[in-house]
Amino acid sequence: MISGELLEKIVYTSFRRAWEEDRGGFPPPSDIVYVTEITQCLRKSWYRRTLAEPPSDNKVVLMVMGDGAHFLLKESFPLGAGEELVEREYEGVKIRGRVDRLLEDSLIEFKTVSRIPKQPYDSHVAQSQLYMWLFNKPKAYIVYVSRSDGRVKAYEIARDEEAIASLLQRVKKFSDALKKGAIPEPEQSKLCEYCEYLNICSAREETNGKDTSATESS
Repeated sequence: MISGELLEKIVYTSFRRAWEEDRGGFPPPSDIVYVTEITQCLRKSWYRRTLAEPPSDNKVVLMVMGDGAHFLLKESFPLGAGEELVEREYEGVKIRGRVDRLLEDSLIEFKTVSRIPKQPYDSHVAQSQLYMWLFNKPKAYIVYVSRSDGRVKAYEIARDEEAIASLLQRVKKFSDALKKGAIPEPEQSKLCEYCEYLNICSAREETNGKDTSATESS
């Protein structure tokens, strides 16, 4: 007979399988980089790779639930085709990404949020730029779905070659950091206090006395 404790373990395992299937295993080699690793703090991505332990069960649940709109609409959304994983190479580094929906002249990314932002988040725009590069599309749509009130808001994002070039340099920088065993420079922001690596990251000390206003306002 199934107990409550056993059922909890099965649920955790199911979430982890969904995460591992999407990520293609953990950890990947240093010449394979994921879009989501580049569009967040590189130091955080470096820690997640080099500590050589997968995220906790609770963290996996949160990450998979963050993709909730993608999984819920995967079979029901009537436009375009879904792509699980695509890979393209840049200066010897393989960049992998998964777009939620692919149309003839654009792509769509669904994001579940607690509330609809007044403008798309910088990290989501950066993801969309790399996805446009991966799939060779001129524009993208970021569709936010609010968990609190059910509202939906779509933002159109135009392809920005300058932004893409900058992101591709981050790809190379991250891959080189992994190969050399060098920790990337800290990228301090308001998100630092929520980072699971806060206790071992020296970002606050390294940026002490420096002007971080540009980072904090991004």
